[in-house]
Amino acid sequence: MKHIALIALGKETSYCCREQLHRLLDNRINISNYYVEGNLPQRIKADFAIFTSRLAYQKAHTHLSEGVPYLISRRTINYHEVEKLFELPAGMNVLLVNDCLQSANDTISLLQTLGIDHLNYYAFAPGMDDPKVAKVAVTPGESRFVPPAIEKIVDIKTRLIDITSLGEMLSRMRILDHYADFLSAQYVRDIIQLIDKNQRYKNRAAQLEQELGRIESSRSHRSSDDSLQAVYHFDDILGSAPSLLSAIRIAKRFAESDSTVLIQAQSGTGKELMAQSIHNASGRASGPFVAVNFAAITESLLDSELFGYVEGAFTGASRHGASGLFERANHGTIFLDEIGDAPLSFQVKLLRVLQEREIRRVGSAVPIHIDVRIIAATNQDLKELVRQGKFREDLYYRLSVLPLTLPLLAERKEDIPVLVSTFLQSFFLDMGVRETREWMEGILPSLLQYSWPGNIRELQNVVEYLANVCDGNPRPEDLPPNFSAAIASVRNRQGKQTVGGETLKTAVLRELAIAARIGQHLGRRSLARNLEVPESQIRHVCQELVTEGEIVLKPGRGGIQLKRSWSEILSADEDALQ
Repeated sequence: MKHIALIALGKETSYCCREQLHRLLDNRINISNYYVEGNLPQRIKADFAIFTSRLAYQKAHTHLSEGVPYLISRRTINYHEVEKLFELPAGMNVLLVNDCLQSANDTISLLQTLGIDHLNYYAFAPGMDDPKVAKVAVTPGESRFVPPAIEKIVDIKTRLIDITSLGEMLSRMRILDHYADFLSAQYVRDIIQLIDKNQRYKNRAAQLEQELGRIESSRSHRSSDDSLQAVYHFDDILGSAPSLLSAIRIAKRFAESDSTVLIQAQSGTGKELMAQSIHNASGRASGPFVAVNFAAITESLLDSELFGYVEGAFTGASRHGASGLFERANHGTIFLDEIGDAPLSFQVKLLRVLQEREIRRVGSAVPIHIDVRIIAATNQDLKELVRQGKFREDLYYRLSVLPLTLPLLAERKEDIPVLVSTFLQSFFLDMGVRETREWMEGILPSLLQYSWPGNIRELQNVVEYLANVCDGNPRPEDLPPNFSAAIASVRNRQGKQTVGGETLKTAVLRELAIAARIGQHLGRRSLARNLEVPESQIRHVCQELVTEGEIVLKPGRGGIQLKRSWSEILSADEDALQ
């Protein structure tokens, strides 16, 4: 008789999945279940091992006897439990709670793929702040992670191993032919039952369409919406680089005002995070926070989306009309993201709103007064757009009352370790600080050398990529293919930079050593001035010297500190000592 080792992270998952395998495999295979949280033996022997998650593999694969083939399974919804979700009204906000954010998002995707899409799902995992957007939580057997403020918990039980993973396991054990027909029949039966339940729900929902329409109309007329809340605060902004701390300090001062803020920064630097933080630190924190992205809305829809419309304003308009985003932001903040993409025709209307603080719904001549704080953001050079005639000069000056610039990730590379650690824990939430430090140790030099054109968002994507492709701690060769070429290009450029016949790196070390000899500390600006090279080149060289363990970048005006003695560095250059 074949022997399978089933290894899960938690006890409940372990037992649920074992029960599933017993049911499907008809007790003809010996199944031993283990879970990381309790009963792992020193050595696990079996003909085959199946891990219920990547995290379970990372925690337990060292316990597996050498040579045992294994599979990290995919998981799917427990079809027998989802009927509970049909009892929740359409349009309801629910927290989807799981043990890590990736699993929560996976569960949402599965539910939507299966047609259970009448609810508004918000992913939640331990370590996150309760977004306070819902009173009901849905969870696949992880009730212990539900926030205390939740009033109702709908437990759809632990996710099970999906049929593709079962098929792959049996194929690799060379016994698939024996079970194929049975597995297929079981899978089809479950799907048919789910479709039937879904259809019964939709028939029932159709009978309530009129009442739901009335409720939806009532919601659209509310001046504020409980779901329109900013969730981030200044404490959520990670990093300690001087450029970042300076931007935060300025933003906190801006939060004390009601004046319009213009955030200018490249994509991926955290513009909305900063906008939400300003809102939550302001006197409008209890009001709504409404975000609109001009790059994502077609010109034909801008008026109705932002200003609303009245009955009969256009074909297909609701007979009750609808409020726009400016009205929904009343007594709060509206965040106008990618304002540089706003069409010129709309810029005129937006200028009037900023001047008069009133809007008119499409199809109406009646002005509606609004009390909103404006925060705009762009990754474009608005002054250049003004010069090109693509952006109104008067609107630019209306928006740029309180300008704020956010630093590039390349300008705050000292923050990369803490960002990587945070992103990593969003995928594997029970990893400690020491584990995350060990995880990134082999790739950190490469991360520090890379230019990060996509900024923080690109870094997050890279961490997610590595979390999915690496079974253990990643190595430089595991990084996405574009990394090697980009880093080699940087190294080549830096190796060719010379000052007075010596490499720029050597010149920087010599300047720092001479300054240290007389008790001074130089910064990057001083080095650039002394060596007559752009500060950007000095910044790249300093990052490489940090990686090599030659220098330490001190915060504030502490300058750059050598890790070796100045005499050791200058000993090879007698001319410098004279």
